[in-house]
Amino acid sequence: MFRWKMKEVLLTQDAALYGLAQNALRDGGIRYETNVVNSGSQNRRTGGLGRLGENVNLEILYYIYVNPKDEEEAEHLITQCRDRLGR
Repeated sequence: MFRWKMKEVLLTQDAALYGLAQNALRDGGIRYETNVVNSGSQNRRTGGLGRLGENVNLEILYYIYVNPKDEEEAEHLITQCRDRLGR
């Protein structure tokens, strides 16, 4: 399915939550697509000085998208993942 037809159910910088959410959706039989975006300067090859002041833990954005008909169930599963992690 084209991503523009899908609903975003997760946007996080937490790799643990991203992994748990993928497992929960897979186990729940929900098809999903992902996108990972590195917004840090290192991916633009600006060198060491370009990283001064950056929090490298906040560079990567993890997205999960599902079919609109699965959105409610997917959000419920992701909420359970957040609860399990205490987030």
